[in-house]
Amino acid sequence: MRASLSLRGRVARWLLPPLLILLAINAVLSWLGARQAVNRAYDRSLTASIRAIAEQVHSLEGEITVDVPYSAFEVFEAGVQERIFYAVFAPDGRLVTGYEDLLAPRAPAEDGTLLLAEMPYRGEEVRIGAMKKRLYDPALAGGDAVTIVFAETTESRIALARELFFDSLRRQLLLVGLGALMLALALGSAFRPLVELRDAVQRRAEDDLTPVPTGNVPSEVQPLIGAINHHMERLSAMLAARRRFLADAAHQIRTPLAVLSTQAEFGARQGDPGEMRRIFESLLTTIRSTRRMADQMLSLSRAEPANGLIQEQAPVDLTAIAREVALELVPVALKKHIELAFEETGAAPMTGNAAMLRELVANLVDNAIRYSPPDTQVVVATGTADGHVVLAVSDEGPGIPLAERDKVFQRFYRILGQGGPDGSGLGLAIVREIALAHGGEVRLADAPGGRGLQVEVEFPRRADEVAQA
Repeated sequence: MRASLSLRGRVARWLLPPLLILLAINAVLSWLGARQAVNRAYDRSLTASIRAIAEQVHSLEGEITVDVPYSAFEVFEAGVQERIFYAVFAPDGRLVTGYEDLLAPRAPAEDGTLLLAEMPYRGEEVRIGAMKKRLYDPALAGGDAVTIVFAETTESRIALARELFFDSLRRQLLLVGLGALMLALALGSAFRPLVELRDAVQRRAEDDLTPVPTGNVPSEVQPLIGAINHHMERLSAMLAARRRFLADAAHQIRTPLAVLSTQAEFGARQGDPGEMRRIFESLLTTIRSTRRMADQMLSLSRAEPANGLIQEQAPVDLTAIAREVALELVPVALKKHIELAFEETGAAPMTGNAAMLRELVANLVDNAIRYSPPDTQVVVATGTADGHVVLAVSDEGPGIPLAERDKVFQRFYRILGQGGPDGSGLGLAIVREIALAHGGEVRLADAPGGRGLQVEVEFPRRADEVAQA
């Protein structure tokens, strides 16, 4: 597995290459600048030498004389390593004095402007200067302007430029090193709160899910800490739901298990087959009731939003789900001589978890059948109203008194004198959890006609369906 870079490594990886590139560019510019500075300084001497020679060039009746002054060379005496070359050419191109092969790269201007250039000469790089001087002698052939050329090798120039360049480069490297040191210190100071936060989290106990403090955390990291705290809150809620479920399960299953044990022991002592059959039928009833309670506790656990199992939602039709559930429970209703009716006004589109919505409808219809007396009617209705999807289940049972309606949503709460021994008190708690997980609301009211109970669940309608309505 590829090791991930630290934040310091990432910063260095992003900063060092550009800095090196900038340093290289700056080095090139520094070298060019040093060469230009040295050339400007040395070119003054070169210009002075050419002008000194030009002052000593004269012509009389077509005869050109040149008296090369010592001052033209003394400015170069300090640089003994340099070699100096000069030449004076007559207007017709013949050599008057100096090196015959010392030619300017191009002809200088007629107005006496000095031409400066670098070129190879006799296998060496030289700095050459050239200019023209008018002698005002009509006897001269080819005009009256002589060409004066002066050149020197560039070793001293390059040595001085190199010295200036390395001095500048050393200063730049020193500044870069100081900048890198300051950057490392700044990064260490900036990351110190993160290191302290890491150490604080590592020192925590395994079951400590309290929020991570954000007091000394940089503002850029606070959104991450907020997301971590939110995740820890979800984990804490999920673990609390698990503990609550285990505690409720242990408490509620203890009683039916004790009843089963007593019934089994009593049946084992019986010798009469008829009595044993009656005890075993009672035992089977208790087992069914216990199994139903266990199934409902599992449904309740899955329905709690903290568990995250209900978050997988997709477009569904609540009318289709309610119709399927009602058809499945028709045999149960017929067994109690109860008429199970289904009413709809069309599709009821919403976004939800189909399995959990089936569980909600099944609990409502099962409760209605369970608490309704024989020869009555249970009505399941679906529809849409005011941008909401509505499910209503009404029965003709004993109903729920107003004082008890807030309590029946509590786990394992049962109204005395209602329901059979196989009731668990979890049906409406499951319905509420599933409804809340879907952004819905559960309301209890008297059934139409004033007899029985009507449970109405209202869900948000699917956004695209609301836009089309």
